[in-house]
Amino acid sequence: MTLFQIIRMYGFDPTDFKFVRHAYMEINPLDLYRNNPSKFDSYQSFQRTKHSKNYDGVNFIAVFAPFHSTQAILLGVWQVLDKLPSNKAPKNRLLDVKEFKWNLKLSSYYKLKKVAEFDELSERLVIEWGKGTVSWIQRRDKEVMALLQKTQIGEFVSYEKTILNWEELSQIAENPRGNYTWTNALKAVNGIYCITNVKDGRNYVGSAYGKNGIWGRWLNYTKTGHGNNKQLIELVQKRPKTVEQFQFSILEILPGSSTADDAIEKENLWKMKLSAKIGGYNSN
Repeated sequence: MTLFQIIRMYGFDPTDFKFVRHAYMEINPLDLYRNNPSKFDSYQSFQRTKHSKNYDGVNFIAVFAPFHSTQAILLGVWQVLDKLPSNKAPKNRLLDVKEFKWNLKLSSYYKLKKVAEFDELSERLVIEWGKGTVSWIQRRDKEVMALLQKTQIGEFVSYEKTILNWEELSQIAENPRGNYTWTNALKAVNGIYCITNVKDGRNYVGSAYGKNGIWGRWLNYTKTGHGNNKQLIELVQKRPKTVEQFQFSILEILPGSSTADDAIEKENLWKMKLSAKIGGYNSN
């Protein structure tokens, strides 16, 4: 099945659409959409001059967030109602984007309205965006990869490709049965992992070598937010919502015969490689 077919099923014409994939740049698209939808609407309503025609020529934009690898997950569909100079935008919209320090004199404001018919597909419809992820706005048809349950994040692919944001990891923890390919795979191995704050790029390097492998260690983060790590404890106590910026990845899988000493030795090597003690969250 393709995205064009889905659109037609809902009674719309695909030629009236452009497809938008917001990247991890100024915002975390999925987190902002979930936690501050009004600000998300404001963020995507402004287009700088060099992009000022991106919403032109169509009546609707289908908006996606990055998913696994080159896939994207649907956030929603918005109707393009009008295009105005940015100084004509509502005050609340202008206030929402003030932190981005955009030169709004060189921007246009698009009046957008959420299309309720597609809400049931929000955070569920996964498409293959393609390797041209830099092309953040497109009109080409896309292959539909999955229609997820609301607490299912898709199938585990490989340890090498494992990159989970906070929401995805939390969903696995909330619904381990629905995400059994993930829990089974992560329980099966010990290894070295990395937690990255996608807002500032700082890393924490850790190792998992106990019961339930990497999953046992990561599950602890979903419960505490910090995994009992000194700098992360201080960070999360000071700014609890920082956890929403955390990204979890696997640096290396350890052989089954590895001891705790082997794991710590590998962990220290990765700390050096990533400068996790100098510019990251590792204290020792």
